[in-house]
Amino acid sequence: MFDEIRWLEDAGHEVGHFSADHPENDQSPWSDYFVPYLELGVHTALVPKDKVVAARRMFWNEEAARRFKRLLRDFRPAIIHVHGIHRQISPSILHVAREAGIPVVQSLHDYHPICPADDLLLAGAVACDPVRCGRFNVLPCALHRCVQRSSAKSALAAAELLWRRWVVRVESLVEAFISPSRYLATTMAAGGVRRRPIHVVPNAIPVAVLEADRSPGEAFVYAGRLSREKGLITLLRAAERAHVPLLVAGEGPLGDTLAAQAPPNVSFLGRLPGEEIDHLLAGCRAAVVPSEWAENAPMAVLEPMAVGRPVIATRMGGIPEQLRDGVDGILVRPGDDLELAAALRVLADDAGLADRLGRSARARVEGTFDPQTHTAGLLAVYSSALNFQTSVAPPVT
Repeated sequence: MFDEIRWLEDAGHEVGHFSADHPENDQSPWSDYFVPYLELGVHTALVPKDKVVAARRMFWNEEAARRFKRLLRDFRPAIIHVHGIHRQISPSILHVAREAGIPVVQSLHDYHPICPADDLLLAGAVACDPVRCGRFNVLPCALHRCVQRSSAKSALAAAELLWRRWVVRVESLVEAFISPSRYLATTMAAGGVRRRPIHVVPNAIPVAVLEADRSPGEAFVYAGRLSREKGLITLLRAAERAHVPLLVAGEGPLGDTLAAQAPPNVSFLGRLPGEEIDHLLAGCRAAVVPSEWAENAPMAVLEPMAVGRPVIATRMGGIPEQLRDGVDGILVRPGDDLELAAALRVLADDAGLADRLGRSARARVEGTFDPQTHTAGLLAVYSSALNFQTSVAPPVT
C-alpha cells in the first residue's frame, strides 16, 4: 500500500490516506481523519464496555463513516482504493462512498471475503476448499474454531462475514477487485465473489543495485512470521537433514517453541528492520519460503529475487506464478522435509547454480514485477471502475 501511494504520487497523482490510528503507524499528513484504534483480542486489558464497542465496530463503525465523509468532502477524490478495512474500519465507509457517488476498488490480500478466518485453513491446520463453506455457510468456522482456536472469536468472525455478504452486500458496493495472483482471483470466484470483475495486478518491488563483485554467501535465510502455517517445523527438520546454516528472522507465536527445538545449525535473529532484512537476503545462498497454506502472492518471494538471490519455496497458492521452478529458484511440495532438504543441499553444493538462479530471479522482477507495470495496472483498473460507475448511475452533481 505504501509503495502504491509513492508510485502513484511519482506519476503525478494526489493521494489521500484513511486508516485506523494504530500506535505504530507511519506519520501521515491525513492522520486527523484517522479512526481511533481499538482491537478486540489484542488489548487484553479492555474493559467489558470497550470489548462490546470493538465487537460492534467490526460490523459497522459509525465513527469511521463520519470521519470518512469529512475526508471525502475536504479531499474530493475521483476514486477510492481500499485495502484491509475489515474489523477496524468496517464496510460503513463503502456506503459513504456510494452516497458520494465515488467508485471504489478493493485490493484482495487474503481470503477474508469468503473465509471468516482469512486463511482457508480448517481448524487453523488443514487446507480448506472454498466450496466447502459456499457463499453463505460459515458454520464450519464456528464448529471447528478456525479463528485462533477460539469458539467466541470464530463465532464472531463467522457472524461478521454473514453480515457483510447478506446484509451489507459489500460486493455490490465495490466496482472492481484487484488480486495480486490468478490463484486468489480463481479462489474468490469459486467462493462466490462473482458480481464484480477481479483484475489480476501482480505485486511489484524495485530491484536493488547490486555490487559487481558480490558472490553468494553460505547461509540460507527465512524472513517472516513464526507461525504454524509458515512451515517452519518442516524447515527446521530439512535444515538439520541437509546440514546447512539457516538464519531465521522474525517473530510470532511459535518463536520460543521453535528456538527450543532448533538444531545447532539454525540461528534465530528476532525481528529486524527492513534494511537489515535486505542486507541479510543480499548476502545469503538462497531464501526459503516453506509455507504450508495457500499464500496469495507473498512479498517474501519477491524481496530476495529483487536483490538477486534465488528462492526455495513450496508449490502453494500464488507462489508458482512468481517463481519459475529451476529458473529463478526451486519449488517443493509443502510439508515434505526430505524434498526441502534435497533442495537446500543442491544449492549449498553449487554456488554457481545459486548465482545463476539469483540473476534470473532479479531479471524476472525487473521485467514482470516492476513498479511501472504495477502502476499502469492500477490506473487501468481505476479507469474501468470510473467507466463502470458512469454506465450504471447518473453523474453526481
